Amino acid sequence: MTNPFLHEALIDEAAISANAAALCSDGDADLFVADVRADGYGHGIVESARAAIAGGATWLGVSCDADVAQLKSAGLGAPAVVIHRGHAKQLGAKGSVLAGALIRGPELYGLTADARVKPTMRVSGRVVGTKTISAGEGVSYGYTYRAPRTTNLALVALGYANGLDRFASNRGSVQLDGKLRMIAGRVAMNVIVLELGEDSTQTGAEAVLFGNPDSDEPAISAWASSLGKPAMDIASVMGSLLPRRYR
Repeated sequence: MTNPFLHEALIDEAAISANAAALCSDGDADLFVADVRADGYGHGIVESARAAIAGGATWLGVSCDADVAQLKSAGLGAPAVVIHRGHAKQLGAKGSVLAGALIRGPELYGLTADARVKPTMRVSGRVVGTKTISAGEGVSYGYTYRAPRTTNLALVALGYANGLDRFASNRGSVQLDGKLRMIAGRVAMNVIVLELGEDSTQTGAEAVLFGNPDSDEPAISAWASSLGKPAMDIASVMGSLLPRRYR
């Protein structure tokens, strides 16, 4: 099926299940709480919960009763607990703490350095235009980037309206045609500009912000590190603002 989106967050449900299975060995599997707060860290609360249960999770960690209602309406009957400051409190049990609960959130989505888990989100955007500029010409708002020489540019449909942090301006790198390309100039609302040098590309080509390192794609940890932010913050924001597709 052809991808209909100019940009997307592609979620690997099988990887969430595999991560859950790998994490079950950390403690009592009967008390394994899959943290699906913040819309499943941007992965989708229902889809993340279903995948985690398939991998062995026995409880679901939520933020509020509205989360529970959403999960129940989707046919997910696993017991839910409210997670507050790292503790799991049973709903309907006068706030009593679920003793011995094994709560896993960032790890479930491959957002930590734990070698047993894999990243479960891939963010990409399509090239929507190309341009060649001469030495000294500026790019994007305020012309904070000026070409040192004649260079080719690619405009990619990702911007701060999609959760791409403006701190990435003139410093972040995005993979295009197998190479990391610097973001030239400021991140705009719906577009970024990539510096290609003497290389060229085609409209419609896919640029990958982060994905599966096993497929030689940039890791979300590298992108988060370049911005000085936790990977879970990146995933939660971008996954909630981009169209999500599941596999």
